[in-house]
Amino acid sequence: MPVSTARLILIDGMIGAGKSTLARDLETWLTGRGEKAQAYNEFADDHPIRTQAIDRLRVAFAGGLDPAASAAAAAEPAAFSGGPGGYPPGQWRALAQRCLSGPETVILESTFLQNSVLPAFTGGAPADVVTGLFSAIEEEAAAAAPFLVYLRPSDIVAAIAEVHRDRGEAWAAQNIAWVRARPWAAGRDLHGREAVIQLYREWEQVVDTLFARHPFGKIMVVDPQQDRAAALRLVQAALRPEAGPERGPVPSSTGPTSTG
Repeated sequence: MPVSTARLILIDGMIGAGKSTLARDLETWLTGRGEKAQAYNEFADDHPIRTQAIDRLRVAFAGGLDPAASAAAAAEPAAFSGGPGGYPPGQWRALAQRCLSGPETVILESTFLQNSVLPAFTGGAPADVVTGLFSAIEEEAAAAAPFLVYLRPSDIVAAIAEVHRDRGEAWAAQNIAWVRARPWAAGRDLHGREAVIQLYREWEQVVDTLFARHPFGKIMVVDPQQDRAAALRLVQAALRPEAGPERGPVPSSTGPTSTG
């Protein structure tokens, strides 16, 4: 398993995989070790990376959980110009320099793949454009050698059903409306939850290719939802190997596993 002392940690995975929870837990753990750490929720006002995906979601959420507003925001044409993701160039490079020049470890959840690269895929961009966007961000952030953590439920159908149930009917309806309004859905006879399931089935295949291309430290944790504590220990061991194993039960064959 690749190990790292990286001070830029990128946490990604499909909806409901536990990205926000892991980001907070890592911040707490690193701080407890005497390190300075800052985890940024994807909607944080002071987030160091601005993405079109989050700006669109802010518009969609402005009136509450409204599927029509979500669909309208999702259908807005993308303009991938300027920096990676269509915003001012250099923001990933500036973040990398911040990580190199100061003592702080920065933890971003959902920002890299979910909110910067996935929108190009759902926007109907060709494979080479999606890969090119991924590579452009990696090039900008390369100085900080970002560590990539990917959380993957093995059963996408069950995972989508669970997140829709946990977040409620209104959130689920908005999520479905968002997916249906994206150009990716054009020409596909998909409805309801099945549209979301099929999107993530196809996206996870793309992730396999992108994850393999990531040249820095990385870990893919499969089924972290089965044992969040065990999943956290896997990531801790990869990020700070000198810390030694955390106390607690050893992950079993039915708990989270890692690849990397």
